[in-house]
Amino acid sequence: MPADMFSWLPASIPSKFRWLDRAARTPAGRALGLTAVLWLLALFYCKHKFWRDPHSAFFDSSTVYDQGYSLVRSEEGLQFLSAASSRADESSLDPVICAGIVTVRRDPVQYLNKTIGSMLAGLTVEERSALHIRLLFAESEPQMHPDYHQRWLGQLESAETYVITGESLEHLRELEKARNFFEKGVFDYIYMLNQCVEHTSAPFVAIFEDDIIFADGWLSKTVKGLTELQKSTTWLYLRLFYTETSLRWRNEQDFWFRYLWLTVVLAALMFAALASILRRTYKPLRSILTNHTIVTMAVVAMPAFTILYFMIGKYNVLPLSGVERMDRYGCCTQALVFPRSQVPDLVAYLVRRKSGQTDTIIEEYADEFGLERYALAPQVVQHVGLVSSRDNLEINTKSTWAFWFEASDAAQLQIEHQELAKWAIWRARSHDHDS
Repeated sequence: MPADMFSWLPASIPSKFRWLDRAARTPAGRALGLTAVLWLLALFYCKHKFWRDPHSAFFDSSTVYDQGYSLVRSEEGLQFLSAASSRADESSLDPVICAGIVTVRRDPVQYLNKTIGSMLAGLTVEERSALHIRLLFAESEPQMHPDYHQRWLGQLESAETYVITGESLEHLRELEKARNFFEKGVFDYIYMLNQCVEHTSAPFVAIFEDDIIFADGWLSKTVKGLTELQKSTTWLYLRLFYTETSLRWRNEQDFWFRYLWLTVVLAALMFAALASILRRTYKPLRSILTNHTIVTMAVVAMPAFTILYFMIGKYNVLPLSGVERMDRYGCCTQALVFPRSQVPDLVAYLVRRKSGQTDTIIEEYADEFGLERYALAPQVVQHVGLVSSRDNLEINTKSTWAFWFEASDAAQLQIEHQELAKWAIWRARSHDHDS
């Protein structure tokens, strides 16, 4: 850095600031000035680039909940439903996945049509034949649901109400009246798991909520992910939705974050060692990498950039990809796929527990029996239901959000889907799960 770059400074600098002028003209001072400029540029870049991570210092809550890609898929789904009123494919092949969807009336907005539409839009004939969809209108008076008489229900294999005894139905009415979502939610989950097992031979059972949006290619990516888990007999589910809200730097998981002071010290020492080696090896650098410069950079610059690294946020730095182990922090039951072999024991456990947060009970079941849990990354499902069916506050429903889903490139996902659709052996491999 040329020394005359400071020639613009006034000649009559007050004496008490002369030391600053002298420092700025030294190699160490110039290096420190350059570092400050680079750090500020990096800060502005991070603010522009890393605002989606809810645990980033640059998180922007004013725009992160704006729908982008989910609006594209919603429109594609609605167009699909308006173009057909019954299934185009009546395949005799056994399904790979039985998809159970539980829906209840929400006021003032419904999401079910967009959920079903985005689930079906873009599926190939083979993919559609691999999917058996069962919809439950989980109401004691299902005719009150706005979508109960919609023509597009003909797209599904089954759209029905409870088939239970009068006594059980009366009990459900009491739960609805008391708004006891903890018991009724568990009951509905059990009901749909049983329906898929009893009415299909599908090797996988998926339970979906009625306020989600599916990405293009979701089914092929899901089945591809399931094939990667076939060799394991100790996994409970593959999660198609998770929120990054719970994926942050944690002391128990991230050694370098837990001992941030040690990380900073080691970074400073490594820089000092490397700079010293360069200084001894290359003579032209000796006038720049003075001892004062090395110490200044190690003590100031390296800690500043190290801390900036952690400020970016864990998911920005270490995004998930493919089938990822997620025994903790996954969150919620928007879209879980279970191997058929695990369903009977899970149902028995839910029956014993009877009431509670369904997702919490499932996690406790997995912990108790040592079952692995996985997630498909990036997410192929988005949760868009800001109007909760369980009187949940909007601040809570907004936290159940796939923050990068809305930034998905529709054209790129379509290309990926087309490539995966050519994977001719995926159906056979998925059926090998039970053999």
